Amino acid sequence: MVVLSEWLQKLGHNVLVVCPPGEWLHEQLRAAGIASVEMPLHGVKPIFQLSHLAREKRIDIIHTHLTRATYIGYFAGFLARVPVISTVHVLTRDFAYRYLPKHNHWLVAVSEYLRQAIIARGYPSSRVQTIYNGTDFLEEEITCKDMNLSPHDMVTPAVSLCLRAELGLPADAELIGQFGRVDSFKGAPLLVRSIKSVVEKRKRAFFVFVGYAEPGIQQALWELAAQEGVEDRLRFMGVRDDVHRLMEAMDIITAPSLTETFGMVIIEAMASGKPVIATRAGGIPEIIEDHHTGLLVDRDPKSLSEAILFLLENSSLRKEMGNAAIIRAREHFTAQLMAQNILNYYQGVLDHCRP
Repeated sequence: MVVLSEWLQKLGHNVLVVCPPGEWLHEQLRAAGIASVEMPLHGVKPIFQLSHLAREKRIDIIHTHLTRATYIGYFAGFLARVPVISTVHVLTRDFAYRYLPKHNHWLVAVSEYLRQAIIARGYPSSRVQTIYNGTDFLEEEITCKDMNLSPHDMVTPAVSLCLRAELGLPADAELIGQFGRVDSFKGAPLLVRSIKSVVEKRKRAFFVFVGYAEPGIQQALWELAAQEGVEDRLRFMGVRDDVHRLMEAMDIITAPSLTETFGMVIIEAMASGKPVIATRAGGIPEIIEDHHTGLLVDRDPKSLSEAILFLLENSSLRKEMGNAAIIRAREHFTAQLMAQNILNYYQGVLDHCRP
């Protein structure tokens, strides 16, 4: 939402974000130069506050993210006579996305997979638009393009060496990364169960988890790895604000999720010039071109380990896939393209609402 707001402003539009008070989001918006209003989003009161704000500021569109905001935005838009667009980020059966009256409500689905699921649950197809998320990681890649360099040329040895030193690993260590929340839904135990088969053939392979891990889950992963005798191959880095740098230092990035409606990590990895090994789940096959920009696998340790080994053993193919991935990300998953597609949808909704 922050990236979208930035690009809407760059494209000449006024953006005002309503967000909960005292949270990280307000600080990020302020740092990005985006106007925001802090408002408690509980109960009925924010409906009337947002409705008043929409009339006072002469708001043309209310765009909501996540379910609580969808309810508040919907009723506030009804009172203020402002159309409401709600982005659906997850597979949900909530009442808001099925039965709320449709006269001033439209949806954005972050993948065609999700759009079809919403339609199957009763929402009119004419009011659901697929618009892929975009990443701003590609802004740095534009400099790379202007200098006539491949994405891999921009990853200096110092970046890779610094991360390996930070992790206490040798300079020639092979890094397989997973980014995002560390849990079973995102496939962390599955990745751990694939390690033994990998390290039997690749003695310098290490597995790096970047993202929040509950202490109990992290301990369970250590114990799972210890059962296989590979606990020394795990590294947990926690929540970081230098994700792009970390991705650039990886050899391979994995996303063995149970399902994903889209997969921001995947397009960020692609924008960083990295091949992604991911499961054939949800909207992921809409992002990755199998054996061209990455690999799609079944959700089992054998399939995952075989794919990891295949790419580790073929460095030239990794580079080709990484270059193809960044080209695909540039063509389909930029923040600017996302914002322009959202603007086109806004205009279509406003045209529909005009008398």
